[in-house]
Amino acid sequence: MKQLIAFIILASLLVSCSNSAELVTDWDTVKADFYVETMLWSEFASSSNLEKVGKVNSSQDISLTANTNGRVSSVLVKVWDSVSAGQVIARLEDNIWNLWINLQRSNIAIQRAKINYESNEIALDKQIFDTRQQLDTLRRNLSAARLDAEQNLLQAEDNVTNSNVDNLDSQSALRLEQLDNNIEKAQLDYEIKVAADAQQITSYSANLRKDFNALTNYIDDVIDFTDNILWVTEVNRNENKRFEQFLGALDLEQKSKSKTFLRQLINARESWEFSNVDARLKQWSITNAELLDTIEFINGYYELSDDLLASLEQTLFNSTPSVGELSEQQIDGYLAQINWFQSQSQWTYGAFISFGSSVKTFLNTYEDSQKSILKSIELQKKDREIQAKTLWSSELSAQTWLERTKISIEDTISNLEAQIISTENTLNNAIKNKDITLRSLENAINEANVGYSQSAKDYNKLVITSPINGTISESLIDVGQEVYSWNNLFDIVSDSTPEVQVSFTSSEKELVSLWQEVIVTFAWNEITWKIYSISEVADENLNYKSTIVFDSGVNIIWNLVTVTIPISTSKVLLPINIIDTQGDDIWLVKIFSWSTITPVRIRMGEVYWEYVELVSCALQCEDLNIITSDVSNYDENKFNIVEK
Repeated sequence: MKQLIAFIILASLLVSCSNSAELVTDWDTVKADFYVETMLWSEFASSSNLEKVGKVNSSQDISLTANTNGRVSSVLVKVWDSVSAGQVIARLEDNIWNLWINLQRSNIAIQRAKINYESNEIALDKQIFDTRQQLDTLRRNLSAARLDAEQNLLQAEDNVTNSNVDNLDSQSALRLEQLDNNIEKAQLDYEIKVAADAQQITSYSANLRKDFNALTNYIDDVIDFTDNILWVTEVNRNENKRFEQFLGALDLEQKSKSKTFLRQLINARESWEFSNVDARLKQWSITNAELLDTIEFINGYYELSDDLLASLEQTLFNSTPSVGELSEQQIDGYLAQINWFQSQSQWTYGAFISFGSSVKTFLNTYEDSQKSILKSIELQKKDREIQAKTLWSSELSAQTWLERTKISIEDTISNLEAQIISTENTLNNAIKNKDITLRSLENAINEANVGYSQSAKDYNKLVITSPINGTISESLIDVGQEVYSWNNLFDIVSDSTPEVQVSFTSSEKELVSLWQEVIVTFAWNEITWKIYSISEVADENLNYKSTIVFDSGVNIIWNLVTVTIPISTSKVLLPINIIDTQGDDIWLVKIFSWSTITPVRIRMGEVYWEYVELVSCALQCEDLNIITSDVSNYDENKFNIVEK
């Protein structure tokens, strides 16, 4: 009975609850898990990336116009084609100026001028040859006349001596004969001395040619070696591109001084004076003054090259070693090469100084020695004349014949010498006339060549070539179209050194530097390049413009690109999306502590793109477990917070 009553009461309660309200069960009080992601303060980095967006522009755009009139025969490119400098992009037909005929006429004019040059050269050479033959004949006649004169003079003297028969065995006659022998011997000694001195000068000239050739090779080696390091010429312009900024970096004035010495040596090596000395030494004849001038000339070049090597050595000592660019081993190698050049110069230059000293000593004394011998001969002749007067006084006829013989000899020799001088002048005039005539004919050839070059240049105007590497942005001609010299044919955008500009705030500017590597992203491609320039003056938005220049050949003109710049600070960087602001200078970051979300007040520094510097916090920063995920939907009445 009791069980029945309980059942009835329970049933009535259930019915009343179903009529009044929904039944609440224990399942409604169960909370769902809310997962959060966290990072310790120590896990955040102090480096990140700045991202900037910019448009790639060209540094050079040109409009290509026609250089002559004509009809378009072919167009070899279309819009947006890439072209290279010198590439033929169109051709014109010559329908007005007869440029091909003018080119052929210019070529014929060159051949005619060359033939005229050759025929005149043959005639002038024959004239010079005939004059030299005539001069040689006169010189042989003079030598023969002098020999005959000597014999005739001796015969006349013998007649004078023989005319005084009583004195032939006297001491005076013997003395006269002895004096004649002494004069002849002195004359022979003089001739031997002159020949030996001439041979010595010839030997000096030959040795000087060798020393000059050695100097030329040495200077060329020094110039080639130093120019590979300092690159002051176009030949070696890019040899030291990778280490130019490290070379002599500790003393740029010394480095500039080394380049100045190198330019001086190159200019001296390529000077007209150097070439003139070279040409002069290749001749068989050279004057004493030219020998002395050449010695001083060579001295100056050794001193200039020594100054260059010493200056370059100091520049290398002032260099900043850089791994992969200008290593210490490379610097030591250059210094060793300089030391080798200096030791070579010391040995060869020392020998040359000794040689030059001996040449100067010889040239300063040999003429005086010859004059001394001639003076001795003259005195002996006067002594002989004095002695002979005592023998010739009694024989007037013999003496008269002797005088006539002398006069005849002098007349004959003077006449031949005058003819030789006249012929030498004729020869010199013929040589000068040849030089002037051939120069005039060379000018005619050069003028013909200029005419041909102009005709070829005019003819080549029919071929339209691209002056730069780039992209055809617009084509303004069609096949068959008549064009004139002022018509615009193509617009070409250069792909040489494309560039993109980005701007930095004042705080961002402090974190970037010239030549810093950046990553440029475009169309799912990446290029690693460097910052080329950073403005030191802010624009109207208080930003500082920076330019990034790409390698030639990277054809991305007009593309929008993203520039990523790695940055690094002394502070921890937090993502800006996990920080809340509660007003001026009040920043909050949420931390996970004891299964709860707790806001902590922090002080922030500079903002860099998507990151901001953490300066300090209300709690101990090192102990913070910072929540990095979105918790805006978290409700503590509905969720249990759980750390991933």
